Amino acid sequence: MEKENFQIFSDESGYCGKERFGAIAVVSGLKSNTKILNADLQSILNSNTKKEVRFADISGNHELVDAAKKFITLGLDHCRHGKIKIYVLVWDKHDSRHGIQGRDDIENLKYMYYKILKETKSDWIGVENWEFFPDELTSVDWENEVVPYIERTNLDKKRNHDEETLFGVLNNFRFPTVRKCRELESCEYPIIQLADLFVGVIRLSYEKSEKFCSWYYDKINGSSLFNEPVPLSKSEIAKFQVMHHFKKLCDHYLMGLNLSDEEHFKVFKKDCGLWIWFYKPQGDYDKSPTKKGKQRMKSVDKH
Repeated sequence: MEKENFQIFSDESGYCGKERFGAIAVVSGLKSNTKILNADLQSILNSNTKKEVRFADISGNHELVDAAKKFITLGLDHCRHGKIKIYVLVWDKHDSRHGIQGRDDIENLKYMYYKILKETKSDWIGVENWEFFPDELTSVDWENEVVPYIERTNLDKKRNHDEETLFGVLNNFRFPTVRKCRELESCEYPIIQLADLFVGVIRLSYEKSEKFCSWYYDKINGSSLFNEPVPLSKSEIAKFQVMHHFKKLCDHYLMGLNLSDEEHFKVFKKDCGLWIWFYKPQGDYDKSPTKKGKQRMKSVDKH
């Protein structure tokens, strides 16, 4: 009997435009578990009379904020019970890799997708068969420009995995197979909306770190008589409420989330299925693709 496939659902935010930080979130797990999660998320939408919950849309609407909090609660609950993993990769477009003339944001996004997909698939031990469902993004040809590279990647490199056989000890090289790859409309798949919420929450903790931390510490300590309150829009307050809910739940579940010295969310271990990876340039050679150079992904496995 053929083993059940694992699935990855993803969304991205801020990869181009004026925002300083880009990010990708992936939700991964056994197909039967992601199916249950998607159905449970749909039930939340139905009970809140919402068709879709997107982080960008969160403003003063209390029902939308409530639905977003319930989504995050359910996602973290599935995470801590080992049913899914939620990984978020963040990069700084002002660092030495990205702060270059003529940066190609689409080619760079493909590279970052390769990195987070490789990490996600490596951490599901022994899984070779995958289905990949990114949110709609017509700028990327997933089947020809991303999937072939991940399928040619040995996922056991860092583990030096050997297997004892009748013919002696052999290297057990493991390469993933993507059985299905298709873009999905987020409005039809709540699990894509879950990825959107996580990528939004994490990225905003970087993008508006000073504002959020000022609001957050006032929230938990009470307003200071000696500090001027930071002016916030209704949209910022609503989003910060969702981020606060995320932080409280992670603390309650001991998931290792903290607000670092740089005042943004970090998770240093993957034990609870939640991981935030801030990408740092690997050296002087590590430069984003440029529109002129079109380095594309042919050398992606070197990093």
